[in-house]
Amino acid sequence: MKSRYSVNTNMQLVIEDVQLQNETLYICRVEDQNGVAKENKVYLRVYKAPDEPEILMEENGIQTTNQTVQIGACESNNGYPAPNMTWYRNNTQLKNGKNGVVVTSLVTVQSNGLITVKSILSSPVEKSDAYSTFYCEVSYHLPKGLHMKESERKNITVDYPSTEVQLYVKSKSEMIKEGDDVELICVGNGNPQPEITLYKKDEESPLSDVASYSWKVSRKDSGGYICKALEVLDDFKEMQAETELHVHFLDPPVLSIESPVNVELGSVLSVSCHVNASAQIDIHWAREGRTIVNGSTLSLSFQDYTDAGQYSCVASVTDVQGLTQTKELKVLIKGKPQVTVSPQRVEVRDGEQLTVKCTAIGNPVPQITWYIKGNEVESQIINVSESEIMSELTFRVTEDHLNEQLLCKAHNELNSSMEYIQLHERPAATTVSGDHRGSKVTEEQISKTEYESTRDPSIESRSQKSYGVVIVAVIVCILLLAILGAVLYFLYKKGCIPCGRSGTKDITKPGEKDQIVVEMKPDSPAEESVLLPGAQDKKQPVDQEKYMDLRN
Repeated sequence: MKSRYSVNTNMQLVIEDVQLQNETLYICRVEDQNGVAKENKVYLRVYKAPDEPEILMEENGIQTTNQTVQIGACESNNGYPAPNMTWYRNNTQLKNGKNGVVVTSLVTVQSNGLITVKSILSSPVEKSDAYSTFYCEVSYHLPKGLHMKESERKNITVDYPSTEVQLYVKSKSEMIKEGDDVELICVGNGNPQPEITLYKKDEESPLSDVASYSWKVSRKDSGGYICKALEVLDDFKEMQAETELHVHFLDPPVLSIESPVNVELGSVLSVSCHVNASAQIDIHWAREGRTIVNGSTLSLSFQDYTDAGQYSCVASVTDVQGLTQTKELKVLIKGKPQVTVSPQRVEVRDGEQLTVKCTAIGNPVPQITWYIKGNEVESQIINVSESEIMSELTFRVTEDHLNEQLLCKAHNELNSSMEYIQLHERPAATTVSGDHRGSKVTEEQISKTEYESTRDPSIESRSQKSYGVVIVAVIVCILLLAILGAVLYFLYKKGCIPCGRSGTKDITKPGEKDQIVVEMKPDSPAEESVLLPGAQDKKQPVDQEKYMDLRN
């Protein structure tokens, strides 16, 4: 070992790469000039930390016993000096000789001088040891003090006989329905499990000769099940357990009327929905995902083609999530077409291009025809749905079309319907300017044009009747006014009415004026002034009463 030793200038001994062989007694000797020698001694100790301890428990099951049996072994290699080994059960130290515990240690020195320590644990085994964890601890010294390392924690397999068995039904849902995955499990309270056979009640053939059986269930699987067990560890003792399996089901709904059903427009239909199920059910009718009626009976009144379509009877078992069945009822409505046009009234001018639309709903599907002034016009037809059709008409307006009507006629095998579009001539824009009189005329013209642009044939008919009544009333008023004028003039000539400045003008002398004007203020605008012819000279009363001019 001389190559690893050296002494420096301070007389210190230096050892490189210390090995176990370097553990020994070293002596330092000093001799003075007189030959007197003195010495001192030092003992060098070498330490090596051991490897992690490895634990190995019995792989085979250990039957419960009051006798001491080997449970496991723990080993730690390459340590120096020899480390100590300690056993634990559930974090409690097992002491040699206490409660039947026996710990045996084996120490082996390897060729390189390092030490292997192996510890064997033996103990009586109880049933509770099946749930216990065991581990070992190795403790060792280093120059800086005491250290320790722990092994893995492991269990042992304990064999003990079952005293009873239990039969379980395993499923994702508490309420089991047809199509669910179900597993029957029979478990004993011992280890290993006894020999188990599964049966369905009243059936001789077993379902399975193992502890579990899985399948997709149907309603016929409802009933009782039996688990029979044979305990080998206890003189082939027989045990048995039972359970019940209830599988819920829901049949598809049955309607009182077959689908599809044809009904007449304006008719009433009542449909019942019948359902067979294993438990209480909820029934409602829905359309387009929205509930319209709660209950099994649906009553419908078909007043419009929009009432046609799909109706759904939805049934579900109240307490079983996901157990739902649906039955569709398709309703077809037969009747004459219903027609709508767009727009209904429109203002146009000569030369403009106009596009109008006509939509018809009916069953059988209607056909659409356009007419202008009694003449059929071609249009573009678009099928919207099974019972709805739309026609688009585009044409250039001419003078012949102004203030006329477009006719859209829809017909099927049952009947026909029609709608009109009124074409009004759009008035030209008029600038209001000039004097007061010209402005007034323009406003009257505009007002008249607006009135004529909004009237329809029925209004014009009523207006013509009104005009006749007004004309008769005007004629009667004129006759009454003439009679009143004659009476007033007669009274005046008789001197019963004085002539005053406020009511009349002075009667002029012959030659000064051509006419004598009698002015009377009327009570209403309908009454007009009465003009009397004048005289050149003062005439005799007889001459003055000859005539009265009522022309104005």
